[in-house]
Amino acid sequence: MLLLINIGNTRTTVGFHEDGALIDVLRLATVIDGRSSDEYAYILQGFMRDRCMGRPDSAVLCSVVPPVTPVIAGALKKSFAVRAVQLTSRTGTGLKFSIRERARLGADRIANAVAAHKLYPGNVMVVDFGTATTICAITRKGEYLGGAILPGVGLAARALAEKTAQLPSVVLESPQRALGKNTRENLLSGIIRGHAGAVERIASDIQAETGKTYTVVATGGFADLLRPLISIIDDTNPHLTLQGLLFIHEMHSQKNTSRQRRHK
Repeated sequence: MLLLINIGNTRTTVGFHEDGALIDVLRLATVIDGRSSDEYAYILQGFMRDRCMGRPDSAVLCSVVPPVTPVIAGALKKSFAVRAVQLTSRTGTGLKFSIRERARLGADRIANAVAAHKLYPGNVMVVDFGTATTICAITRKGEYLGGAILPGVGLAARALAEKTAQLPSVVLESPQRALGKNTRENLLSGIIRGHAGAVERIASDIQAETGKTYTVVATGGFADLLRPLISIIDDTNPHLTLQGLLFIHEMHSQKNTSRQRRHK
């Protein structure tokens, strides 16, 4: 069994891949300085035991939360004697990066780009609706052109509630109308519709700047909430990041196998 692990700012997602399929997914809150390797090991072991899963023999992870990365990697080593392969900006992916500061590119965005390029023909744009909303553009030839980052809808809602004296917290849901009739409706219209409009504008500007058309793929925790309000989105893929990790694992497994054969 292969573990596919995406450590995000808000949550950590663990995909369990076996016999060519993603058989289950575990989602945990990402806690900085809040869980030990032993605690993560206990959670993983319990989840797998409840579902009668076998032991994993390999793992690949991407992380945008550096303090949590060694903790989870330690849990895998303690529990299963598995040394996780970590995706970084230096990992070979088959993509060409036409950007500056490649070392600062989020590993989740790299995984998204790898999966999108492999799964969707032609030029593709990935919109990941997470804690931050990220937009990435990849050409049909596998060239990562760059993108944009904006505060996610959950982050925007929390900022308004925490940084203003009279605006309340709201449960995020699709606004019924643009013209809000009370404070809650005003907030939903501004946060959700405003975010949808921002994504459409940025995507449109990227197309104009590059002179290319793109298949637009949405992923991330808020994708289902935003998609109905964004006409340019062609597909929603909730497991895009995990699929990217899988493709990278397969790519490097093949390279290691070829290397071993050459040295026999």
